[in-house]
Amino acid sequence: MKSKVFIYTIVFLLGTCFQGRTQEMKPNRLSGGVGYFMAGYTGFNLGSMNTQLTNNGYPELTNGSFTFGGGGHFVHKNFIIGGEGHGLSNSSASNTNYNLNISGGYGFFNLGYILYHNPTLNIYPMLGFGGGGASIAITDKNKLPENFDDLLDDPTRESYITNGGFMINFSIGADFFISGIKTESASGGWLMGIKAGYILNTGGDDWYFNNEKITGSPNADISGPYVRLTFGGGGLGK
Repeated sequence: MKSKVFIYTIVFLLGTCFQGRTQEMKPNRLSGGVGYFMAGYTGFNLGSMNTQLTNNGYPELTNGSFTFGGGGHFVHKNFIIGGEGHGLSNSSASNTNYNLNISGGYGFFNLGYILYHNPTLNIYPMLGFGGGGASIAITDKNKLPENFDDLLDDPTRESYITNGGFMINFSIGADFFISGIKTESASGGWLMGIKAGYILNTGGDDWYFNNEKITGSPNADISGPYVRLTFGGGGLGK
């Protein structure tokens, strides 16, 4: 719950900052490119999944995950074309009988536009199109093998269910050049930034076991809001 409040607060603050700058925005028709590493936190839509899990004696999954990835984009006359990819840190939940582990990731082709620029700061919305998904491993702790022969005699101790498909990424970003060239005509060097947005899984809420759709699977996926910090470098100029 606290993570959700934090993410929504960051989104609100970025939106407020963007709105307050609207009257000052005088794009300089920039061109160039940047690349960056990203780390942050994303929320999931696992409410109904957790309800079914706990009703059947399983532990409840954390409704979010830390993410790590990278990306970059080219800029031509303020228009942005780029891409990014992220992996979810494996998140586990356990009780006396079962262990659950969720993992996954996604990637996007991005389009955007620089709406505000000064020698230190760029603000830009982006729309990403791509795909990805998640996998949940369900392990019965009461059936763990004692040796390899035991494993071969009864291999059905762990099940994997998957969900994924086409995704859309709505975001707004702010990049700050922290060193290097910072003039009215060009900015370049090391940068730090922040991005906040929402990832929507349009591929459906169905979950699959061994590539077969599971009837009655919960309405759950890895859609959700996120906030990420960026660190990288590049240059932009008129």
